[in-house]
Amino acid sequence: MPEPSSRSRRVVQTLSRAHEIGQLIRVRCINCNITHHYLPGDLLKLMGDIPFWDVERHMRCERCKRREFDVDILLPSAVQGVKIRVRRLVGVRMVRRVIWRDEKD
Repeated sequence: MPEPSSRSRRVVQTLSRAHEIGQLIRVRCINCNITHHYLPGDLLKLMGDIPFWDVERHMRCERCKRREFDVDILLPSAVQGVKIRVRRLVGVRMVRRVIWRDEKD
């Protein structure tokens, strides 16, 4: 019988996999304690197919402007799903800004 590997097999939970299962992504700001729930499919459109714990690197708190989050994944029951307010993606706008640089002669 072969020896068990010392490396643990960690299943990477990506946003696409969470979307297929029907899970939600819960993001809580550590500083101001605001919690928002997102559909993984909406985050997938913005960030690509990344592991759910990497979502915090792509977000900024609307209130305190910090990037310190506690990200969790959950599969709500029917009773819990009715009580949870989910933030939905309405659209994506690209903003064009002019950046000037002074050059010395």
